[in-house]
Amino acid sequence: TDDESKQEKTGGLTPDDSSPTYAAVLFAIAESPLEEGVIWTGSNDGLVHVTRDGGVNWVNVTGNIPDLPEWGTVSNVEPSRHEPGTAYVTVDFHQVGNTDPYVYKTEDYGASWRSLSAGIPRSVFSYAHVVREDPVRPGLLYLGTENSVFVSLDDGESWVELQSNLPHAPAYWLDIQPRFNDLVVATYGRGFWIMDDITPLQQLTDDVLASHAYLFEPRPAYRFLPKQARQSQPDDPGAGRNPTYGASLTFYLREVPDGPVRLRILDGEGLEIRSLNPESLRAGLNRLHWNLREASSKTPKLRSKPVEHSHLEMPDRGWRALGEGGRVRPLAPPGIYTVELTLGDLTLTQPLELLRDPNSDATAEDIELQTAMLREIRTAVDSVVALIDRIEWFRAELHLLSARVQGRGESTEILEAAEELEAALVELETLLADVRLTGGSARQDTLRWPRRLFAKLTSLAGYLGGTDHRPTDQSIEVLDVYQAQLAEYQLILESLTSGEIADFNRLLRRHGVAPLTTQ
Repeated sequence: TDDESKQEKTGGLTPDDSSPTYAAVLFAIAESPLEEGVIWTGSNDGLVHVTRDGGVNWVNVTGNIPDLPEWGTVSNVEPSRHEPGTAYVTVDFHQVGNTDPYVYKTEDYGASWRSLSAGIPRSVFSYAHVVREDPVRPGLLYLGTENSVFVSLDDGESWVELQSNLPHAPAYWLDIQPRFNDLVVATYGRGFWIMDDITPLQQLTDDVLASHAYLFEPRPAYRFLPKQARQSQPDDPGAGRNPTYGASLTFYLREVPDGPVRLRILDGEGLEIRSLNPESLRAGLNRLHWNLREASSKTPKLRSKPVEHSHLEMPDRGWRALGEGGRVRPLAPPGIYTVELTLGDLTLTQPLELLRDPNSDATAEDIELQTAMLREIRTAVDSVVALIDRIEWFRAELHLLSARVQGRGESTEILEAAEELEAALVELETLLADVRLTGGSARQDTLRWPRRLFAKLTSLAGYLGGTDHRPTDQSIEVLDVYQAQLAEYQLILESLTSGEIADFNRLLRRHGVAPLTTQ
């Protein structure tokens, strides 16, 4: 037979006879979200059909589409989420040498169509793959072409490129995640991309664009706690990246103002819990993220070299970091907050809903009790920092004074008294934070010496805030112990100020030397 002779000529191998299917293929099929039984299809040979009775009868509406060439690929059909009988289609002709975009809309089940392609820039990459209608705002459209994503605020009359940091790559599919209101882009060869929070686009109107400034109403934010990260191979090319944590706050500026711009977060009673200052601004849309943390506790500024490490140089700024402990940043509890934007005399506000983690088993009371205790620890940490800073100022003045009086006749008496006073200050400071810590110059410092009150308080806050649950009896008892120690150390410094420091200042005045600052 002919088949047998072919096998003999090929050594008994069967050649690969697979090839593309040239027959009609439905590239797109979509059901109306508004009307039962309304289904749209688009084929790879350029035909658009619609049924209004669940597929019993179909109508070919391709001939009603104006200026549509033959043999295109109907790459997607988008039934409207807002109006019955309305649908959008994209048709791709690049395989027949036509790279123009073809986007159409019907409002009468395909009886008539209008082109939405006029405002799309033409290029060799301008042919369209997919069009999507926003689920919230009628007339807000998203379009994926061979190298860009576009957005239209006026139902396709005009289009604006929506790239941001998205690579110029074929955008084959678009979807809108309804719960978080994110625009999801599937590219060819460059992975999946997500534009987080398109809420501002849904609120962007002509009135907004004409205004001096506008603060968009933010989408609700979820109060998630960090989870253990999944492990993967290093530099995994398939690994994605999570969105920025917290609440996305977006505002519009017609032009960059001369003065400062400030965002404040106010609680239900109108009290400020956090202030955000944008570092860079631009005309148009600007976005900041609030990480849902309240104002942070302070950290000490050490103005003397670490004890036993006099060889280390002080930074040019005049102070160094402690190198131990951290900051206490309470996570704001669920509730309704107010975002306040201030530009000069103009103040704009919007409500922000902070939602509880749906996977958390803690009660609202649990979270409130924990937040209250974290705020109490933050206050205690700030008090410790105030003590350390005050002691450090005394010590810094003593060091400057020693250099000033060196060589004077009365210097011996002053220097001996200064040495005794600093020893007493160092003894007290070591109870608050170990004065031998060098910060970043020796990573093992914190293992050599015991943790002091500052580090213990910040550590307690870290353990307490690791879950949503209420404070344990043990953590409350530990905080009581720390509070008692803090009160004791405050009394010691006051005693030093009214005693040894006051005596030392009288000595300085007797010798005509300016005293230490005690306020």
